[in-house]
Amino acid sequence: MSKDSDAVSFQNKALLLARILLVPLFYYSGILKVTNFAATATKLPGGDGMLGTVLLSGAVAVELGVVTLFLIGLWPRLTAVVMILYVIAATLMFHQFWAASEAAVVPQTLNFLKNLGIIGGFALIAAFGPGAYSVQAMARGRD
Repeated sequence: MSKDSDAVSFQNKALLLARILLVPLFYYSGILKVTNFAATATKLPGGDGMLGTVLLSGAVAVELGVVTLFLIGLWPRLTAVVMILYVIAATLMFHQFWAASEAAVVPQTLNFLKNLGIIGGFALIAAFGPGAYSVQAMARGRD
């Protein structure tokens, strides 16, 4: 194997690993939202009324549906951009460390910074694609 093919092989494995490691948080969060739907809706704008229900349904669709498409590498760049926008919105809505009580500043700052890292991971997939180990690559006939 040449150095170029070794580098491509490593890149493909790293892109797959990145996709695998980015999704568990969203599956966990999405399942919690489904199992605690009414209580979770009350924390959103509109509460447990129509707006809160619609927002929560959208969040579940993103956290369980979009990340599944992302994981398998179907429309990976589009799903990565959707996830970037979703994480930005969630971060600004729920991790406002600048407005948190003194006791909550550190945990909110950590969550804010964690989300910046997650956005970076999705941005890499948006820029470079999913690699060879994806539905997209298989559909195009790549190995």
